[in-house]
Parts: sequence; structure tokens; C-alpha cells
Amino acid sequence: MKPYEVELLVAEVGAPDDDHAEMYHVLYDGVVMDEQNYSVLGGQAEQIIEALKEQYQPGMALGDALKLGAKGARHRRHAARTPSSSRSRCSTARGPRRAFRRIKNAELASLLA
Repeated sequence: MKPYEVELLVAEVGAPDDDHAEMYHVLYDGVVMDEQNYSVLGGQAEQIIEALKEQYQPGMALGDALKLGAKGARHRRHAARTPSSSRSRCSTARGPRRAFRRIKNAELASLLA
């Protein structure tokens, strides 16, 4: 029986104009990697990261960033379709007090269209 392997992504997110956001990818064996701009966890991460290196642009619009993430998820599942907004969970940075807001299904569907 194979033991579970767990990876974590720990992110400190500030205001949209704050350059102090930090991301740490913690591997199942305890190794901590300092990530910049994006991170991929789980199987086939290397392939998805290579695609992101070519296509990611700093300051991307939310819809474009979500489409790029969905494209990576689609590659990971070997599926030929965009993830359903009803099955996706998504948050985005927002105002000074609360760092995230949930993107509801209708808005997510519109952004992925």
C-alpha cells in the first residue's frame, strides 16, 4: 500500500498594488521551494510549468489568467474540455482587509468563456 503524498501551497497575498506577495510550495518530503508568479502541484507539474513559462505574462487580466490555469488543468486531466465552472473553486485578491473573494459560478463561467 502506497502512503499518501501531500503537497501544500502557502501564499501571502497583499493588496493588488503590493509587490510583497510570497508563495511557498511545500513538497511531500518537507522541501520548501520559493515560487514566483505561479505554481503547479501534483503529477505532471513539470510539463505544465513549461507551458506556463511560455504563456504567463505578469499583470495578466483575471479572465486570461483563469483561462491559462484551466488550460493547465485540462492538460493534467488529459481532457479536451474546459473545467466546468460548477466544479471549479476560484478566489482572487481584493481589498486591504480581506485578501480573497470567491468568484461565483456565473462570473467564473463568464471569465472562462
